[in-house]
Amino acid sequence: MKKYFNPLSIFAILWSCFQIYVVYGMPLSLMVAVPIHVMFAAILVFISKPLIKSRDARHYSSARLLDVASVLACIAIALYFYLEQGRITTRIAGVDPVMTSDFVVGILTVILVVEATRRLLGRGLTIVILAFLVYQFMGTSMRGLPGIGALAHGGGLTASFFRRFLELQTLQNEGIFGIPSIVSYTQVMYFLLFGAFLETFGGGKLFIDLATLLVGRFRGGMAKVAVIGSTMFGAISGSATANAAIVGNFTIPAMRKSGLSAEEAAAVEAAASTGGQIIPPVMGAAAFLIAQFMGESYRNIAISAIIPALLYYAALFFVIDNNAKKFNIKGVSAAELNVTWKSTFLRLYLFIPVVSLVYDIFVGRSLSTSTLRAVVLTIILGYLTRLYGKVRGGQGVFSSIGAAAREIIGDSISALESGGKASVTVAIPCAGAGIIVGIATMTNLGLTFGGFMLAISGGYLVPSLLIVMVMVIIMGMGMPTTAAYIMGSILAVPALQSLDLPLISIHFFVLYFAVLSMVTPPVALATFVAAGIAGADVWKTGWIALRNSFAGFFVAFALVRSPALLLEGPVHIIVLHSLVTLASCYIMAACLVGFWRTRNSRLDNILMFAIAVSFLSFDVVYVGVGLAILAIVWLGQGVRIRKLA
Repeated sequence: MKKYFNPLSIFAILWSCFQIYVVYGMPLSLMVAVPIHVMFAAILVFISKPLIKSRDARHYSSARLLDVASVLACIAIALYFYLEQGRITTRIAGVDPVMTSDFVVGILTVILVVEATRRLLGRGLTIVILAFLVYQFMGTSMRGLPGIGALAHGGGLTASFFRRFLELQTLQNEGIFGIPSIVSYTQVMYFLLFGAFLETFGGGKLFIDLATLLVGRFRGGMAKVAVIGSTMFGAISGSATANAAIVGNFTIPAMRKSGLSAEEAAAVEAAASTGGQIIPPVMGAAAFLIAQFMGESYRNIAISAIIPALLYYAALFFVIDNNAKKFNIKGVSAAELNVTWKSTFLRLYLFIPVVSLVYDIFVGRSLSTSTLRAVVLTIILGYLTRLYGKVRGGQGVFSSIGAAAREIIGDSISALESGGKASVTVAIPCAGAGIIVGIATMTNLGLTFGGFMLAISGGYLVPSLLIVMVMVIIMGMGMPTTAAYIMGSILAVPALQSLDLPLISIHFFVLYFAVLSMVTPPVALATFVAAGIAGADVWKTGWIALRNSFAGFFVAFALVRSPALLLEGPVHIIVLHSLVTLASCYIMAACLVGFWRTRNSRLDNILMFAIAVSFLSFDVVYVGVGLAILAIVWLGQGVRIRKLA
């Protein structure tokens, strides 16, 4: 237990316990609970990311004092909201005065959140936040400037304007404590807690072992294991970097052993891990945010995400399969498999909490209650399994009861700690992005930017989508997926809505490219993690990972073209459009790898690219012509195969 006696572990465990307390203990108003939630996250950042790390560095002592002061300030802010909850929860925005203490707390909160964002995420999101803060107070000065004058707003640098800014950012469920932070507090952290418990009790290893048994012996072997394993692990982690780090430690060395280069192995894992952010239930917090922004239930959004996620992974699977054919990469032999069906079968009970979680969500229980019920079920099943193992191993019943209980308590504390630490990576980006959301709300930036973007694109659909794609990818290079998605939603959704696109399609389009930024050079975080494990060249790995996931770009455009892929519409249209998109992904995969039945000629690649694009029109004529041309390519490759035989 000594390992828990350090500030970082203590606050991580306390945070997790606080989240459980507000469900089963005394519930708190969002205007009190969300600030406490954000301050817990900031405390963990200031402890784990000191201003100066080296003890030998100049000014180290002063920096540590500043770190301690930051932690104490976070605690004071949390206590302030708790002690002042009667006044804060009943005040009327714009009517009740902003007290001097509110001013002090508000300014401190903004500063601490920006600094926590900088320490945790670096300069990318921090620079964006600072730019928006400048825009908040200097936006009126943009009037008359060529090119950007349309983005000016009507606010002014006055005391009342500053008061309204602080009030919106820190005394309302807008801004820092708005929708992104509410989603982090009420939904995402509970899923991350469940994921931490499932991983601690062996769920992660189970997923990898199961994937190895299912596809390890087929061509491509461990590369396909990486896809299946990352799919299952990503469903509970929702983090591309965590997925790459945990699953990649197993799959990347195995892929290297099977014949893949370091860059190829790292790229496969990076692309597979990235997809974990678009597969339910966690989806890197995006599903919860989409639900909040649209006013929909999380359940409906998660269901809508199933086909797009499966299409992404199917496209990646096709790329890996064609690559295995091209380079004759074998599967893992039976002698090399280090896992058996018997040992795996005995651990399948870990799927029971997952099934329970899905069932509770579908019958309408709250997400926090559903996940905590799944956590309790995980603990009970883990205890019974360990108790059975000890008794069967020859220990006495009474001694086994105590020994199993001690193990479960220790693992549960570890899971609470892991869940708290994992939640920081969502809570801080959400709080930082909340500043941007509040500014966009106060200045009406969404509609202003929408008009600006439509002026550039001429109001045409494809140019507008391409502008949004590039914008979101660029933003995603400097900030986490969650923050990139929030930014894209604020700026792009109003503009794309004016083009009469379905709202759900717009949100998923933005989400897809926020996710794909994780494998888009030059800054691709999932690629960095995977390349580090493989000892690979980051630049080469990034381009290969982009190739592997490129079909995902086509899926995103298909979602706009056909809402049926999001389960909107008649069943026969949903099935038909899903199959057409799957065929498009299959053709595009063969084109990207340069191999179908045999190595593609340049003409083959051009034709296959055109066919894959034409399929996404979902027009029977274009699809029919595409199939006819594809048949010609197939026959032509057959002729070349016979000549080479």
